[in-house]
Amino acid sequence: MGGPVGKLGCTHSGSAPRPHLGGRTLWLAVEGGHLAVERLGRGPAVVLLHGWTLDRRMWTMQARALAARHSVITVDRRGFGQSTAPADRAREVEDLVCLADRLELDCFHLVGMSQAGATAISYAQNHRNRLATLVLQGISLAGIPDHANASDRIPLGEFADLVRRGQLDAMKRQWAAHPLMAGLAGEAADIAGRMLADYDGRDLMAGPAGPSARLDQIATLCMPVLGITGVADTPWRRDITRAIGRSAPLGQARFIRDAGHMCNLSHPAEFNTALAAFLNRPLQPIPDATND
Repeated sequence: MGGPVGKLGCTHSGSAPRPHLGGRTLWLAVEGGHLAVERLGRGPAVVLLHGWTLDRRMWTMQARALAARHSVITVDRRGFGQSTAPADRAREVEDLVCLADRLELDCFHLVGMSQAGATAISYAQNHRNRLATLVLQGISLAGIPDHANASDRIPLGEFADLVRRGQLDAMKRQWAAHPLMAGLAGEAADIAGRMLADYDGRDLMAGPAGPSARLDQIATLCMPVLGITGVADTPWRRDITRAIGRSAPLGQARFIRDAGHMCNLSHPAEFNTALAAFLNRPLQPIPDATND
């Protein structure tokens, strides 16, 4: 029999999600199932959306650093982590609306990493009055040519075929060796390893990945926007990050030295410093930025 999971949550047929970050967890009812949500800290709200094959554990280091001054809200997107709602990228903006309404977030900061960038941008376009700032980490954008000849191509069709043939472990081995997953060591590698071990391929079985964001959407964003990634991310993702800084009316770009695509995990001190500076003073230049 289901029951309440606290004043932040809704009802669910089981107990609250297992906490990963030391916060309070709840199930959020959305179309087709529930999303696992974890919240910790107090202050202005920051909602963090993870990338592909990942889950809310990717924000472990950010939760530690930001919770002293912010209410940190992490979500397992539909099709990932503990969430039961089936993968459907087209519904993720609706999910964010549901989250903001349920948690009574009148105005909040939003961080979209990699695949979640399209969701974050679409939400920002359609609900601009509810966003204080928007952070786009290592995202993809249609309209930016890849002069390095598909330098970070993800063979989703091949990966889906492997999963359908019951070769999920082979798919994971190939993905772990991909350039976008490079540059992790120590605790960061342990966290990434646990997330990949728990990834079950549900989203690949659901069909095409869903809509991509476009460069022309960036110019319509009226809130302060930060594009951020590592200096060692792929050339295409770096070009996109620069384009965000140039195209958004209140845009900035920041590159984390010596880091790759997973810069928030591999170089948390530098990433957290840049993120906190932007959240607290979004219209001020971020120190130590590089155009590398």
